[in-house]
Amino acid sequence: MNVTRPQNLPPSLPPEQTAAPQGNAPVQGHLAPEPVLEAEQVTGLPQDRFEESPEVAGQWAAQAAGAGQPLGARPMELSQMEPAPSLAGAKGWAQQTPVLRQTDATNCGATAAAMLVRANGGGQGQTDAQLVQSLESRYSDSKGTTPDQMGQMLAGQGFEVTRGAANFDRDALNAALDSGKKAVALVDSNLIQPGASGDTSKGSAHWVEIDGKNAQGQYQINDPATGSKYDVDLQHLTQAMNSGWDSFNGGGMLIVNPQGGDAGALAAANANHSATLGDSSGIGSKNNSFGSRESGS
Repeated sequence: MNVTRPQNLPPSLPPEQTAAPQGNAPVQGHLAPEPVLEAEQVTGLPQDRFEESPEVAGQWAAQAAGAGQPLGARPMELSQMEPAPSLAGAKGWAQQTPVLRQTDATNCGATAAAMLVRANGGGQGQTDAQLVQSLESRYSDSKGTTPDQMGQMLAGQGFEVTRGAANFDRDALNAALDSGKKAVALVDSNLIQPGASGDTSKGSAHWVEIDGKNAQGQYQINDPATGSKYDVDLQHLTQAMNSGWDSFNGGGMLIVNPQGGDAGALAAANANHSATLGDSSGIGSKNNSFGSRESGS
């Protein structure tokens, strides 16, 4: 949805006021400047007398001491208040996203979803392996997880997919991460982290979780194949996400928000976004992650 950003208009200023003539002062010509005290009485505008009134200064000091502030401190301005918390544990997520490793060669999708479930405080009473297995058995199969199945899996856990993109959309992803959302992406299993497995050839469709950005602007990836967190730059993420359409006729990303609500309604809404990623099953791992077998072979 395109939103037209309002222009920055200059603030409206009150009209200038002229003090009424006092006593027998002449009406015409320039009035002599009046004392500050008299102007204050005429206009009725409050003025800051902190610097001049010992009584008011004492009141400020007493309030500051009760609040643990240095004596004489003024109340905090908005700019001095505590900044918004970081993405970890903020804006709807209960805690920092844990990194989980997939338990077989094809359940990377269920594992990526399980990471978000944990970040949202879910899966209580289950081990990580049990949580992954329960998601896999309910929403996907041994062939992997399609984008449509991923949308249903997320909906079943109370997650709303707010956007689906068949290719890497930098602006949409950056805006989502900045607002506290997260993403799951269907990428090339080998190209997402070149050199990690000793092979940069094209691999298989593979689900990863995109958790945020670091101070250098690189994207933080939680990879189920290795159970590790690493950072990738814009070029590598773009290549890994977009090359899937040439390699296995699918790919892209889903922006995820912990919406909550009716699972059926969420599933229907999520399906409108997940369809853009194609119907390839996100399967497995990088070369050598699970022995010598390349997933999908």
